[in-house]
Amino acid sequence: MTQYDVVLVPTDWSPPAERGVDHGLELAANNAADVHFVYVLDRTRYGDTPAISSYELALEEAEDQAIERLEELADRARDRGLTADVHCRRGTPHEEIVGLAETIDADLVVMGKHGEGQAETPHIGSVADRVLRTTERPVFTV
Repeated sequence: MTQYDVVLVPTDWSPPAERGVDHGLELAANNAADVHFVYVLDRTRYGDTPAISSYELALEEAEDQAIERLEELADRARDRGLTADVHCRRGTPHEEIVGLAETIDADLVVMGKHGEGQAETPHIGSVADRVLRTTERPVFTV
């Protein structure tokens, strides 16, 4: 059986992502692995506008809210006796997820196969698909 020491769990707060969180926590607990949660402020949704004061304040508020929600996930992991860390990044979701997986040397990425606004279909969502196609790490889609 494969041993996982570091599990990365991306989320966008959607129901499929929540199922990914549940599976990621279970896998981490079964392996006594460190778990990292990540939320990406999508550059395509929020844009790349230079730092205009009100725009930057809105992004900072979105980051603060994301970190607060990520800390709730980390608390769930800590309640299971796991070491947990949170990451909020700005950029293109699949690029940030793949980059973070490399940075933390993740043994496994666990994520929902669909994200925000995606209909439940038999096809995989674009972010999950791009992560699968661009990472050398194992990816478990839920």
